[in-house]
Amino acid sequence: MRDFILGSRTRVIVALLVVGGLYFAYTGVNARIQGKQVDAEHDEARQQLAELKVKKAELEGAKSYAGSDAYVEQEARRRLGFVRDGEIPVVVISPPLKDAQQPAGEWWQRLFPR
Repeated sequence: MRDFILGSRTRVIVALLVVGGLYFAYTGVNARIQGKQVDAEHDEARQQLAELKVKKAELEGAKSYAGSDAYVEQEARRRLGFVRDGEIPVVVISPPLKDAQQPAGEWWQRLFPR
């Protein structure tokens, strides 16, 4: 009887140790998987940040150009047809664009080409 009781205690302890080991192994693997997912999201966020910084720089360049005297003069000539004294105005008329030929890109990229 005593051997049965000692043997069952040992079995219980071994079973508890196995369950505890499995639990710690599961939590370790789960933490590693979540860590890799966080790293992937972090890398994606860095990539998006780099793209947004480039876009911001382009927009700031367009903004500073739009505030310059050169831009004001260019738009006065282009949109309003202004000319300086002694200049001869020339008007170029082109055929209307077809749907497939519509300009691509954002409006500010078309408005302020590089």
